[in-house]
Amino acid sequence: MRSDNGFSLIEILVALFILSIISIGGTSVVLRMVSSKTAMEIRSVTMMDLARAHSRLRDDLAQWVPRNFESRPGLDPTSDFLGGGIGDGQMLFAFARDGRANPGLTENRSGLFAVRYRFEGDAIIRESRPFVDALYSTDTVEETLIEGASDVYVEFWQAPQWLPQWRSTPETGTSAPAAVRVTIEFGPEDSIIWLFQTPVELGS
Repeated sequence: MRSDNGFSLIEILVALFILSIISIGGTSVVLRMVSSKTAMEIRSVTMMDLARAHSRLRDDLAQWVPRNFESRPGLDPTSDFLGGGIGDGQMLFAFARDGRANPGLTENRSGLFAVRYRFEGDAIIRESRPFVDALYSTDTVEETLIEGASDVYVEFWQAPQWLPQWRSTPETGTSAPAAVRVTIEFGPEDSIIWLFQTPVELGS
């Protein structure tokens, strides 16, 4: 004999309970996938920023030239290479470098230009000036390379030790450091250390 009584209340409650468990599990999986995708996108942007910053630092330091100049006229001391907050607590280092583009040598000017790095707020900022010796009409171009850093500090190699500051003048008898070590901290246990070589001999 066929029963037309339908489902009992207990059966309906059990079915609803099972459906709710499945629904919660599915939602958790979707949320985890979205969270992972967002984290990967953020990490990808961070890695691209770090790669760009590393490339800028490497190229600048590799093309240092022994040219005496003032990073900020009237504010910073004259030097071939200035580093470690001398004259400005935010400054990382400043120097003149070669390699300014002049396609076809169409302009009657030097290939030298000035660069200056500083750590301000939570960002590493690169300043570039198209002429080594600044003019009142000279524009400085600023580029934010890295954001979100809690601290940045630099060290300069003078065999056999790393120094926290550097100033090269005729009086000091030094040129640029042979190498520069940059430490970028993003948190208590999250930091990176970069080493860059200049054209100066490592033994000096």
